[in-house]
Amino acid sequence: MDTRSNFPRPIPEFDAREFWAGCNRGELLMQRCASCKKFRWLPQPMCPSCNSLESEWTKVSGQGTVYSYTIITHPVHPAAASRVPYNVAQVQLDEDPQLILITNLVGVSNEDIRIGMRVQVTFEEHSPGVMLPKFERVTSS
Repeated sequence: MDTRSNFPRPIPEFDAREFWAGCNRGELLMQRCASCKKFRWLPQPMCPSCNSLESEWTKVSGQGTVYSYTIITHPVHPAAASRVPYNVAQVQLDEDPQLILITNLVGVSNEDIRIGMRVQVTFEEHSPGVMLPKFERVTSS
């Protein structure tokens, strides 16, 4: 049984609408202060660094490292019951050490995940018209 449609879907709040619109286009966008140019995550109306109300959305590389992770063995939502064990990771983006996204790693076994592992964003369809940013291991060539 495909439980994907039973998973809660993201609700694009006002401040994060551009983030989700970018994901649906296959772009990872981060909010940045238009005044001091500092990135901010989670999106918010005021810059916590300089209190400016001006912001812009910037496409980032989507490359980063695994900052931390955990393996879920007891689902907290009924739709996840068939997926355990699964991972939840914090990925630190290369553009700014404070840009840390909570996501899932795909294409790598839970046993092979390591802190510091290089990863790259990929987008996975959650439901029709809703793409989620996930990350996959970068293999060195």
